[in-house]
Amino acid sequence: MNATAWINGNIRTMDDGLPIVSAMLVRGGRIELVGDEREVLAAAGADVPVRDLGGRTVVPGFNDNHLHAVFMGSHELMPDLTGLDERSIVSLLKERYPHPAPGELIQGYKWDYPACPNPRKELLDAAFPDNPVALTQYSGHAHWLNSVALRAVGIERGRGPDLRPGARGQVLREADGEPTGVVRDLGDTSLSRRRYRDAYFNSAIRERYLDIALEAFARLGITSVQDNTWYYPELFSLRARFRRGALSARFSCWSLGRKPVFRRAMDAAFALGSGVPDWIRSGPVKFFVDGTFSTRNAALFEPFLDGGGDGSDPASQAGALEFLARRRRQGAFHIIGDRGIARFLDDFETVAARYPVLKTLRVRIEHAQLVRPEDIRRIADLGICVAAQPTAMASPAKDVAILGAERAERAYPYRSLLDAGVPLSFGSDIPGEAGCDPVRSIHLIANRPGPERISVEEALRCYTVGSAYAEGSEGRKGRLSPGMLADFAVLSQDIAAVEPERVGATAVEETVVGGRTVYRRSES
Repeated sequence: MNATAWINGNIRTMDDGLPIVSAMLVRGGRIELVGDEREVLAAAGADVPVRDLGGRTVVPGFNDNHLHAVFMGSHELMPDLTGLDERSIVSLLKERYPHPAPGELIQGYKWDYPACPNPRKELLDAAFPDNPVALTQYSGHAHWLNSVALRAVGIERGRGPDLRPGARGQVLREADGEPTGVVRDLGDTSLSRRRYRDAYFNSAIRERYLDIALEAFARLGITSVQDNTWYYPELFSLRARFRRGALSARFSCWSLGRKPVFRRAMDAAFALGSGVPDWIRSGPVKFFVDGTFSTRNAALFEPFLDGGGDGSDPASQAGALEFLARRRRQGAFHIIGDRGIARFLDDFETVAARYPVLKTLRVRIEHAQLVRPEDIRRIADLGICVAAQPTAMASPAKDVAILGAERAERAYPYRSLLDAGVPLSFGSDIPGEAGCDPVRSIHLIANRPGPERISVEEALRCYTVGSAYAEGSEGRKGRLSPGMLADFAVLSQDIAAVEPERVGATAVEETVVGGRTVYRRSES
């Protein structure tokens, strides 16, 4: 078996019984021993290679609790519209698509308010009269379309998709019924089907997107990801990479609750052998309850400060929860707003009274950006996990403009969740947020003003132990202890000991997955 003795380090194990050691022995892809150099070298024997860490800090590999790997790769190849106004966006698109082929879909991502306060279809029509244009808003829950794209999804003046009462989808219109070009959470459309088909069912495109994502994970010290996979062809790519020894991160692969046919296809792919123990495993079923702050369609008790949003009640999730309870499956529910969370907890309590097993399934609330204090206690009592994404805090001024100062201060209630005993994990939701760098996220957390700030060590625990618990892998991941998988990151400084303002300067110098180095910083 391959073995390496790592010595002369500051190894933060995340194991309360032995929190910091100077050496560890890795054998066969797992941690065999942690302790001091003398005992580790004695156990290793003379033939085992020795790596001198030079006093650098080692932490368990970061485990991103929520992302979209394929679309992360796709967005990296699109025009980035961050911080641009409407006319600057059009200019950039004209540069990137100077002579679009007939019918070619013009795409870009991360336009956002307030830099782009008045996105209108007419601006895109003038630049691209014959091509569909679909520009994804920062959160991923809204799109700015031109007239060609609107017609493609059945939207014109006086005509649009048949949205059920309580549905999250919304077409923004003028008073006379003319669509502005902005649509929110429309779900399955001809444009979305085209995008998913290209990204997941074209193997060359899919492989390119995964290359981009996996390279980023390795560079950032991310050794495990909990992926909104949804479409089964991604499993084929992951399995093939594993077979040739090229898979550099471990995947928990999610299915999509609102598409039963694809959920069943994912289940069938795993049943036919697409899973690989400790590398590719089936994850929760994903459901949506509300939207986002920035698109003004999160379900809140009090209206948005600028009056945006319709304030509609979120749909009941009792049916989804009953499905999970009957099948003993974990579910992950996208819920941003306090009203959405309160309604979900009501449904959970009702279903759990009939199916007590529901409380043991580690059902997850994804995001939980605004929660009433009384509902935090309910979350803890019901055994629900919260999977949060600190990158959502990257624009505090925007939160104040949307929510007001009081709600913005108590948003992202990490301190309150931890104090209540709620299992809390961290991740990124990339490409729905600004990035997936765990160090940057921990920097945001450590330097956040107000009562909901938590320490660097607590944040680090959420990214390791917490994320492992959220995916039911705490017996294999999240700590550097004997028997655990040898997944870890070597850092340029002790992230938990430096001043908070210096946390962001921490660099990942090496990433190790299963005892194999998958990234090494060239200047380290």
